[in-house]
Amino acid sequence: MKRIPVPPRLFALMLLTALLGGCGGNGGAAGSGSPAATLAITTDQILPATLANAPYSTTLQASNGSGGLTWSIAPVTPTTLFVDGLSIDASTGILSGTANFQGTAGFVATVKDSDSHTATKGFYLTAYSRLQAPAPQTFSFSQYEPIWYQQIQVNGGLPPLNITVSGTPLPVGVTLDRENGMFRGSSMTTGNFYTTVTIRDSYAPAPEVTSVQITIQVAPPPFSVAQSLPSKLLLNRPFSGKIIAMGGIPPYSFSMSSGSLPPGLAPIDTGTGQLSGTPTLAGYYNFAVTATDSSSPPLSASSNFSISVAIPLGRNDTIATATAIDNGYFSASISPYIDPPDAAPLPADSDYYRLTSISGASVHLATVTLPTVSGVPLLDTVLEILDANGTRLATCNQPGNASTNFTSACINDDIPDPPTTDSALDFQVPGSPSTPTTFYIHVLDWRGNARPDMLYNLSVSGAVDPLKITSTSVTPAARGLSYSQQLTSANGSGAITWTLSSGSLPPGITLSSSGVFTGPATTDGTYFFTVQAADSSTPPQVVSADEQIQVVDPVKIVSAPTLPAACVNQPYTFAMQSTGGIQPLFWGFTTTQYWAGINLDSSTGVFSGTSSVAGTFTGHVILSDATTHYFMQNISLTVNQCP
Repeated sequence: MKRIPVPPRLFALMLLTALLGGCGGNGGAAGSGSPAATLAITTDQILPATLANAPYSTTLQASNGSGGLTWSIAPVTPTTLFVDGLSIDASTGILSGTANFQGTAGFVATVKDSDSHTATKGFYLTAYSRLQAPAPQTFSFSQYEPIWYQQIQVNGGLPPLNITVSGTPLPVGVTLDRENGMFRGSSMTTGNFYTTVTIRDSYAPAPEVTSVQITIQVAPPPFSVAQSLPSKLLLNRPFSGKIIAMGGIPPYSFSMSSGSLPPGLAPIDTGTGQLSGTPTLAGYYNFAVTATDSSSPPLSASSNFSISVAIPLGRNDTIATATAIDNGYFSASISPYIDPPDAAPLPADSDYYRLTSISGASVHLATVTLPTVSGVPLLDTVLEILDANGTRLATCNQPGNASTNFTSACINDDIPDPPTTDSALDFQVPGSPSTPTTFYIHVLDWRGNARPDMLYNLSVSGAVDPLKITSTSVTPAARGLSYSQQLTSANGSGAITWTLSSGSLPPGITLSSSGVFTGPATTDGTYFFTVQAADSSTPPQVVSADEQIQVVDPVKIVSAPTLPAACVNQPYTFAMQSTGGIQPLFWGFTTTQYWAGINLDSSTGVFSGTSSVAGTFTGHVILSDATTHYFMQNISLTVNQCP
């Protein structure tokens, strides 16, 4: 019958079951007086481990027995692994012999004294396989990156093991766990390192010792270009930034691979990646930068950048520089304003906010003064509503007035009930029905004070949004290909009618009254124009927006359909080439085969990796751009067994 090794926890349960079901315990009749101490086996249930097919000896101990003791052992069950090759000396309790088993085995020991008292206890011990010399092993790390779950494989041996480096030192920053052979840390250097690791187990009296040759390959960090530029620059404000390459081997070189920089910025410094200048034209700009390192052969990496050049918000201390707001809550402070270093600070500050609503709407405005750390408000706000000329309007209700007649002057200092330093107004937007009206909210401290810690919240509710054009940009067009783009609006009444109020559309593209551009465009270039939207109210609301459409050559893959051949187990890199289109470009790849280890980067169009399989592989590369058109090419790659 086959006997199998059993895990220690299961062994303990089986031993307990066997002992409870047997006849263990003390024999003999009970007498009067104090009971005799119980005969017991005192040796720990887990016996010292050993090696398979190695000499073994340990002594079982008992207490409270009378006279001489007699020992015996028996299997736990007929099917569990027994300590084959070991036997117990009946008179001394010495368990010895040669462990002719491997794994965790068990037995039940019985001891009997001269008064026929008996005790039983279950034991198990583990026989490990002999320590064997491992095959040479290779480990790959990346410089500076933490090492995870890389471990020297050890065969056999009695734990705990002692694993040490006995040859060439490990790379700087890398350590080896002496017990489990796990590598820790991160390498500070690159290159190939060859060393010997010695493995010593804990078998007594003579530990087994072996060694293994290991190779550590430390590669430079993966080469990439970081998104190190801000997404927004300010018009006519100086800027200085830097393209940052990571990984690879410096020094690096940089170049523009597609797109264009905002006007006013100098070309990228090819040696440092520095980008500086003063943007002179607002808009959105997309471009790609390629960095090349000093490896042999050199590594290349690219990154796409999208930057908007926006008009600065500036100060809001005049009607001309008022901050545009809508319904909601806004936090600010009454702060001194100054243009250093050639202007003196003024003693007070005024905040102006610009709001547009449909005439006739009732708008509620309120300021809430925020206390300082001491809990005392430092600010006593005044709330005023003005027209574009700075004239105070007179279509308001004061706080506490239940009337619906909006005939009060639009200024308030304090809310009277309960008395506070906060201010509020109910304002009826003047003007012809359904007409968008712009007005200005003026917040100031009536005492003329101003400090950065004089904080307040402004709340606005009830404003009715006028018609507005929500199309923030128009999709570029590919020359000669179909084109369709829908303009969008919000808050209008009824159907919206669209017209071209100034400028010119690209030749071949027209605008319908429903706001749809259709093509195809026939001539490359960038075309600026103004669109106008009118709703169906009486009189209609009319708004306009400046737009542009850029027309470019259709995107096209120009690389040969047969890619340069690759070699099995050798690094491979090939950059697909394209013309036309407009950033951002997106590369896709589909195939019915498994391209073992070679993949396409969707942002750069670079195939890279290492194939472990030889053969000819086919697939389809799909390239799309911001025009939403795409170009597809069938490709093939042959991977050879190179010498």
